[in-house]
Amino acid sequence: MAEAKNVSLEDQLKAKREELLTAKQGLGSTLQNPHRIKALKKEIARILTQINATKGDK
Repeated sequence: MAEAKNVSLEDQLKAKREELLTAKQGLGSTLQNPHRIKALKKEIARILTQINATKGDK
């Protein structure tokens, strides 16, 4: 049961990292949306915190 939750967290992390990469690819030297990039970084940090917390419980 915990394995399935970890897989979904890993999938979420992968998706957010891909989304961050595309958000960083702006038009030339300007970023597309700096607020969205900041929000994505925070979401990635939250997912990593959840992953690390579940690994600590084992």
